[in-house]
Amino acid sequence: MHKLLVPLMVSCLMLQVPAFAQSTYRNTTPEPAYTRAVELFEHQKYGSARQAFHEWRTQHANMPSPLLPEAAFMEARCAQLLKNSDAAYLYDKFLIDFPESNKIPFVYFHSGEIMQEAGKFKQASLLYAKVDANALDETTRYDYWFKSGYCLFMQEDYDRSLNYFLKVKDANTQWKTPTLYYYSHIMYMKGKYDTALQGFRQLEKEPAFSKIVPFYIAQIYYLQKDYDKAISYAEPLIATATGDRKTDMNRIVGSAYFAKKNYAQAIPYLESAVQATRKPSREDYYNLGFSHYYQKNYDKAADYLSKVTSADDVMSQNAYYHLGECYIQIDDKKRARVAFEAAAKYDFDKSIQEDAMFNHLKLNYEMAFSPFNEIINGFIKFIDTFPNSSKIDQAYDYLGKAFLTSKNYKQALDAMKSIKSKNANTYKAMQRIAYYRGLELYTSLQFKDAIDFFTLSLANGEYDKDLKVKAMYWRGEAYYRLGYLDKAKTDYNSFILNSASYRLPEYKTAHYNMGYVFFKEKNYSESGNWFRNYARQAGSEKSAMVADAYNRIGDCLYVNRDFNGAIGYYQYSANISSVSPDYASYQIAYCHGLLRNHDEKITLLKKLIAQYPNSQYVDDAYYEIGRSYVAINQLNDAIYHYKIVKEKFPQSTFANKAMLQLGLVYYNSGDLDNSLAFYKRVVNEFPNTAEAQDALLGIRNIYMDRNDPDGYFAYTATVKGLAKTADSEKDSLTFESAQRLYMKEDCDRAVPLLRNYTTSYANGRYIIDAHYYLAECLMKQNQSQEAVVSYDYLADAPRHLYTEEAIIRSGSIHYNANRPDKALQRFEQLEPIADMAENKLEARIGQLRCLVKLNRTEAIISAADKVLTSPKLAPEIEREARFAKAKANLAMNDKTAALNDFKLLSANTRSTEGAESKYLVAQLAYDGGNDAEAEKVIFELADTGTPHQYWLAKSFILLSDIYLKRGENFQAQQYLESILENYDGKNDDIHAIATQRLNAIKAL
Repeated sequence: MHKLLVPLMVSCLMLQVPAFAQSTYRNTTPEPAYTRAVELFEHQKYGSARQAFHEWRTQHANMPSPLLPEAAFMEARCAQLLKNSDAAYLYDKFLIDFPESNKIPFVYFHSGEIMQEAGKFKQASLLYAKVDANALDETTRYDYWFKSGYCLFMQEDYDRSLNYFLKVKDANTQWKTPTLYYYSHIMYMKGKYDTALQGFRQLEKEPAFSKIVPFYIAQIYYLQKDYDKAISYAEPLIATATGDRKTDMNRIVGSAYFAKKNYAQAIPYLESAVQATRKPSREDYYNLGFSHYYQKNYDKAADYLSKVTSADDVMSQNAYYHLGECYIQIDDKKRARVAFEAAAKYDFDKSIQEDAMFNHLKLNYEMAFSPFNEIINGFIKFIDTFPNSSKIDQAYDYLGKAFLTSKNYKQALDAMKSIKSKNANTYKAMQRIAYYRGLELYTSLQFKDAIDFFTLSLANGEYDKDLKVKAMYWRGEAYYRLGYLDKAKTDYNSFILNSASYRLPEYKTAHYNMGYVFFKEKNYSESGNWFRNYARQAGSEKSAMVADAYNRIGDCLYVNRDFNGAIGYYQYSANISSVSPDYASYQIAYCHGLLRNHDEKITLLKKLIAQYPNSQYVDDAYYEIGRSYVAINQLNDAIYHYKIVKEKFPQSTFANKAMLQLGLVYYNSGDLDNSLAFYKRVVNEFPNTAEAQDALLGIRNIYMDRNDPDGYFAYTATVKGLAKTADSEKDSLTFESAQRLYMKEDCDRAVPLLRNYTTSYANGRYIIDAHYYLAECLMKQNQSQEAVVSYDYLADAPRHLYTEEAIIRSGSIHYNANRPDKALQRFEQLEPIADMAENKLEARIGQLRCLVKLNRTEAIISAADKVLTSPKLAPEIEREARFAKAKANLAMNDKTAALNDFKLLSANTRSTEGAESKYLVAQLAYDGGNDAEAEKVIFELADTGTPHQYWLAKSFILLSDIYLKRGENFQAQQYLESILENYDGKNDDIHAIATQRLNAIKAL
């Protein structure tokens, strides 16, 4: 493998055409003018001779004469010797005009000479092939043989060339010396060094070759492995040689010293050769790299050996392996890992492949570098490939440790399937990996899949008790998120009762979660107990969860009508002022009202309005103040506050209630005109609502009080959609039959009846309920696009019981059907009217998602800010909002703002947003010219063991760009090849991008 390949040195021999004419050219026929032309030719006066032959031919053109072909040939010959451009044309014309002439062989030969002199060796050989050598005179025949051989030599057709040179080699002609040179050169090319050396030795003192052949001789000594002779012969030549010959001699001497293992002596000669060569060969770099390696100059050795790896052969494998050794010596494990991986891909030398693969895997393990599960897959492959290796026990040991430390859980589980004989260590690892894979899926909101992996972990739960109880807890969380409350309760309870759970941080939270399970089941007594248990464990902690627990305890006591007890817990929550104090304050005031402490209720609600003017409970507070004033018979104050609700909060659910109350208050105070006005407004502005029905009753009473029944009948006749008594009864019966089926959850039979009602009674008393029931049934039948018609009707109707839910449903359906513009309108409609904090947050999240789909960057930023400032924000929603904001800032070229959010998100690369953010942090560092920071961030991403392989692969492609920019092509290439080998993405662009980059590097 250390054989030196010496570049061919070919002498550019000037082939001079003989100036004399062949004797066969002279014709003996006395013809004075013709004879004069021949004499001019023989005296090398080719211009005059050509003119004379041409004039003679012109004068005798119409006379039959045997000299005509002769004259035409001689004219062409003169043109050739004069290097006239029409010489080839004249020879071609001769072949047409005189096809039977005995000069035909000469014409083909001389035509070939013209092609040869033009460097068109293939065309020359084709013409030479038409020559009948026996028809040529002896001198011309040797010319023909030599030149035929030379043309074939220049086409590297050495076998055929040799046949011609052998005809000339021993003849005493002008071609003897050049023929010996070419003959020796061919022997050299064929590896017949003794024969070549003998020929070159004869040429040593020939002036034309004395400056060339010593270099051949030196190379032959080297190729014959006579290194001492190669050194003694070549070394003196270095001083006088120039250019490529000097470089070749340095290379020979350096390579000879290298072969003799005299590396210190070899280095200066090899370095001279490399520095003087515009494009050094792989062998040059290989010998120089190994010389430095054996001299322990590992930095230089690595530099040279990295330039050897452009081909797939044993030399590359050996270079990669020793490159890895160099990097180990200079403590660069990252590059060592890459080099050993490259060496392990080749099987030219099995022992090198085995050692390189093991070293690569060992370094992966030591560095915890397994972005694409290389450690586990690699050791399994090593065990399969080298079952009899002396390192097999170590491989099994590393594999067991790798299973217990792997962060690439999905691929680790896939790898476990390929292990035929699983032992206790394998099942122990399976427990751990299945648990963490479940957590990954839970974080990505894939709760059903997460449950499967938590269950798998529990099936192997005998090995690690902590992991077993944690799997119980998180499976319970996943069940809860899916609404499977019974299953969630079972898992939470199993977790709490397990003795291994007490010391875990999830233990306390499990009590909180159990509280919510019972709360959702409306078992408020049991729910309150669990929330109390949680609060006791929290002690003096002031967190959002503690405040929320106090509120829920208060709610449970409130439902059970223990209003004094509820007030106490709401007060605990309100004291934690950072989390929803307005809800607790409102509930405290409301409970005082139920206890008939109306003055206290009014005071507290006014305080709430002053302290939290932007609270969602402000409209509730004004309405309840009005009710309390009614209770204490301060009707003017009640009217004042009801009017505030009507005027300031027209979209509130309390707006229609406030107007109805105004009608009632005015009625009770005897102001029938104002009472009638407000009742009529309720009927007009909120038709088909319970309040409208109550208002109609109030209107009827006023007309009856005035003894004006005709006025009442006249009024009702003007109310649009108000059914007559018979029609009203039919309306009620039709709806009631549909409602019964709906309540029995028999949607298949309810849907046609509900459709009939919404069509036949478009202004019916129960039209709102009918549309809601119809939409709900259609959703259960997976007919969302039909359901959205009813949801849109409900969303556009005056405020009613289902308004908020209908808007959310409508927005969600339009969004999922890729109608983000319509969805956005719905979510914008919901935000200002939402009474529930959860619905207000839904509105904000919906707006943000729609704006992302619509790519409205400026609006995305403000929408994301609104989401991020919302209370009780789930971690996944916070990630989503922050990521959308960062991407929008990046699109607007505000890289500083984008980077701040990307850095926050990148702290958790188990999430999709976190992994992409980490990549973008690296990309922004690279774009800003900070390659070192970009590289650092990329390796941080790899170290986290992110499950999001796409962004890891993108990061490594970026890493290859960094290395390429630095001129470290070897490193760039290896990372790309590693991606192509280990990344298993099927339907993305990673393989295409990596292949494109790799081809570009190879092209360099």
